[in-house]
Amino acid sequence: MSPHESEPLRIVRFGLYEVDLKSKELRRSGMKVKLTAQPFQVLVVLLQNAGDIVTREELRKQLWPQDTFVDFEHGLNAAIKRLRDALGETAESPVFIETFPRQGYRFIGRIDSPTKSPVRTEVTKWNTRIRFRLAVGAVGCLLLVIVFWGLFTKRPGAQMVVFPLVTYPGEKYLPSLSPDGQRIAFSWNGGSGTAFSLYEKVVDSEKSLRLTNVPEAVDFGAVWSPDGHEIAFARILNGGTGIYSVPALGGPERKLVQLVWVSPKSLDVFSVTPLDWSSDGKSIIYSDSPENGKAQALMLLSLDSMHISQLTSPVYQTGDINPKFSPDGQMVAFVRDTTGGQSICVIPVSGGHERVVTSEIGLKAGLAWTADGHNLVFGGRWLWKISVAGGQAERLPVGQDGYQPSIRDNRMVYIQASWSDSVWRRSIDSKDTHEPAQKLISSTRADAGPQFSPNGESIAFQSDRSGVFEIWRCNKDGTDPKQLTHFGVPWTGTPRWSPDGRFIVFDSRVSADADLYVIDAQGGPPQRITTDPSNEVVPSWSKDGRWIYFASDRSGRWEVWKVPPTGGKAVQLTHRGGFGAFESADGKFLYYAKGLNAPGLWEVPLDGGKESEILGMPAVGFWGYWAPVRDGIYYLDSSGKPAINFLNLSTHKTNLAFYLENRPVESAPAVTVSPDGKSILYTQVNQSIIDVALIQNIK
Repeated sequence: MSPHESEPLRIVRFGLYEVDLKSKELRRSGMKVKLTAQPFQVLVVLLQNAGDIVTREELRKQLWPQDTFVDFEHGLNAAIKRLRDALGETAESPVFIETFPRQGYRFIGRIDSPTKSPVRTEVTKWNTRIRFRLAVGAVGCLLLVIVFWGLFTKRPGAQMVVFPLVTYPGEKYLPSLSPDGQRIAFSWNGGSGTAFSLYEKVVDSEKSLRLTNVPEAVDFGAVWSPDGHEIAFARILNGGTGIYSVPALGGPERKLVQLVWVSPKSLDVFSVTPLDWSSDGKSIIYSDSPENGKAQALMLLSLDSMHISQLTSPVYQTGDINPKFSPDGQMVAFVRDTTGGQSICVIPVSGGHERVVTSEIGLKAGLAWTADGHNLVFGGRWLWKISVAGGQAERLPVGQDGYQPSIRDNRMVYIQASWSDSVWRRSIDSKDTHEPAQKLISSTRADAGPQFSPNGESIAFQSDRSGVFEIWRCNKDGTDPKQLTHFGVPWTGTPRWSPDGRFIVFDSRVSADADLYVIDAQGGPPQRITTDPSNEVVPSWSKDGRWIYFASDRSGRWEVWKVPPTGGKAVQLTHRGGFGAFESADGKFLYYAKGLNAPGLWEVPLDGGKESEILGMPAVGFWGYWAPVRDGIYYLDSSGKPAINFLNLSTHKTNLAFYLENRPVESAPAVTVSPDGKSILYTQVNQSIIDVALIQNIK
């Protein structure tokens, strides 16, 4: 076909990307993305077959003819990886290219209407032959457009598509879309450190504007005023904790209300959205404790009178968090965080009866209403949607590793977060103090909660390398990992060996409440040993094997109890708070943490007597970062550079054992010492990737 008659399809657009088939270029938001020839060819083939699986053999035939001598498997894998890097995605979190192991690949992004360059004709003679050629050319172009239209608009089911939005280094949290959906506000630590400031950026721009800059402050939970002119947020800072507002384009801050929160450790920034702004602009709802020691409740702040009224009154629970006004401003959805789990509830803004939407197991990290007000979206290792009327939550077709959603019309931003925690080993034998640390148990997922077997030859640990947390065991050198449990529920962990090494006790949330289970150390069906309608977690064995200690909230708060390994009547051991207990080496004392939100370690005589504090560490959030031995306790000191210290219980002197290589893991069992006292295992964050992502066409 003559170039004077027509030009075929040239530009294919999907998300922020466009492919120029003529110049063989990939561009993002108009900027060229570097991509070599073979990955580009792979992309074109996948686009031409959008929605269908393209087999590896089909790609081989198109990219590497039979007379080409090359390592095809390595070449294709390398091409796919370079293509994914160019598109800002990974195989574990696909945005555009889905992998089918040992089969092939499929393009799953939404393709916009394909475009072609204008048809240009040059007619010099109006004779029959030219008319015929033009007619054929026009029909050919029309057929070509129809064919490509069909190829590029085939979609596998849902039409939602995900784009990476904020990929700055460091940790980003709690993104919030502006009322017009064109800007986002979010918290960022600037690449490193524990202080967080507020930033704002236009969705289609890489440049961001810093809105707050207070050293050592944790600024988070940004919400927009209905007119988009102001942003309210929470700040945690010694002497300055409260709710503030700042102009959306930057300017002086204004403190709206003082909060009871006292330190960053008193609130998990990652999982809590503390406030929201009403659609009429007159009120801010936020989460706070009415007074120290009380559960967090929902508070309504009138911006006209600055009057504060309490909307909810949780009893014997951690509190109410993540408040979100409904689009019509009549209802508030929130998460009730109890000692045993989280429920999504709704309540009229005017007050009244609270209604539970769902109490399904799992973390509800963030909460957002859909634009029509009919559904709620929440995060928790994926993005989920549930009807406000209740029922079964359904997983969205996109949103793996999704948390903290924010919705405006058909757009949603959220945190895409993944962690890799590893178990490390160090020698604590005085003869080997210079031996380097060894990463002993590691995968691309989270491995934690190690404990040596009584003979020191095996290690039990918890890992989500199978997709959810299960109990695993391996050799003492980390080799030959074997999965012992297959519950398939989000939370199973805290494995502890029986004194004879034959059994392992652990906790799991198979139903709404967590319970204790015992399994043969070689594997087999687990036996449930607690059945109360409460939560029983973090078990350990007595030295004689006759009892299993555990934490339970059956009395209304966490206390330490004990129960026979075969089940039966439980006996309460603490009465002023207790969590995560171990028996002393001589069997005379019980050591324990006070709870999830209290620092320090305590002891109580097992034959009766008063409890006493023995240590002000570990800090809040690190209840599992300690291990007793014959003459003392190893524990985490996070007051400065994270380190493992040793407390000698005879002399009451503390010595530095070693500094950690990476950041310690919070809210997990983390330390164990070998039976011979020569080695220690501890858990660290190996890698964390926390970015902001955007979903177009959320439904």
